[in-house]
Amino acid sequence: MKTENFIRLLAEDLPSGPARQGLALTRWISATALGTGATFLLFAGARADLLGGGLLPSIMKVFMGALLAWAAIGGATSLARPEASVVQPLRRLVTFAAFLAFLFATELVFRGPDGWLVRMFGKSIVGCLTVIPLLALLPLVVSLHALRGGATTSPTFAGGLAGLASAGVAIIAYAVFCTEDSLVFVATWYSLAAILVAGLGAVLGRTLLRW
Repeated sequence: MKTENFIRLLAEDLPSGPARQGLALTRWISATALGTGATFLLFAGARADLLGGGLLPSIMKVFMGALLAWAAIGGATSLARPEASVVQPLRRLVTFAAFLAFLFATELVFRGPDGWLVRMFGKSIVGCLTVIPLLALLPLVVSLHALRGGATTSPTFAGGLAGLASAGVAIIAYAVFCTEDSLVFVATWYSLAAILVAGLGAVLGRTLLRW
């Protein structure tokens, strides 16, 4: 039997695959993110000015995390079927990339180029690049487990998307704690933290999601 025919038959044998995988992935990643995020905030605490001057910046960062999670979960779900194309996941990621570009442009327009590097490096790069990946570990594990029920032909890409989704929900929790409000800082280092988790997800996905 040709590979193309085998893939088509397998896809027909999983008529509810994407919906089932999407529901499972969303449910499990949300539950674990809520648990790890709540535990982190219980010990670390939210930023002191969350209900004051820090409210709007925190909302923006939470939105960033939610947008990344939306893009990656949808992309990973679409890859659960063996005949799926990588085009749809890439389109969703382009939406997130456009939001990052918007953050950079907004910072440049309203605050100007002066002090750009100072604002970009901030004071908590290490914390950002450490805490976000740590908060994303458990969501990543359960998301990979959920995706194993599918039949993706792009295990590395699907694993990377699971990592991005996990980083997205981790960012939501970290945003309530982080006091770095520079848009260029957030766009740069939050994204790099997400890329680190995506890399781990891709490595694990290559092995765990292969069939």
